[in-house]
Amino acid sequence: MNVAEIAKQWYEKNQPEGALAATILRCFFAGVIIRRPDFLLLAESCWTDGKTILMDRFPHNCWWLHYWGIENPMSSYELCLEAPYPLDWVAFKRRGKTKIVPWDKLYWKDFNVKKENAYERSNEVLYIKE
Repeated sequence: MNVAEIAKQWYEKNQPEGALAATILRCFFAGVIIRRPDFLLLAESCWTDGKTILMDRFPHNCWWLHYWGIENPMSSYELCLEAPYPLDWVAFKRRGKTKIVPWDKLYWKDFNVKKENAYERSNEVLYIKE
């Protein structure tokens, strides 16, 4: 079974009828759909202040992840690399609650990094202090 079939089954089980079609259309016209044999990402850009999500306010500063599915384990860093470009926030629903996470926190989550001592980030490039 591939990730597209898994997404279809998940939407049929957990969302109202027609939700998958609506999500695909929203992501096609206002977001991004990334599909590979072992990976599917449905995301849309939106605006947030870190507490609430607004789809119709501009400029957008957040990726709303409608769905992502993978066959092999993937780190949050690798998920961030799939985005066409970075935004300030990433939002998604987990266990019925909306989570809004700063991009940097998700990007660096899998690394044990103390940025002030060991690393500096500048324009998405990692520099090691010596």
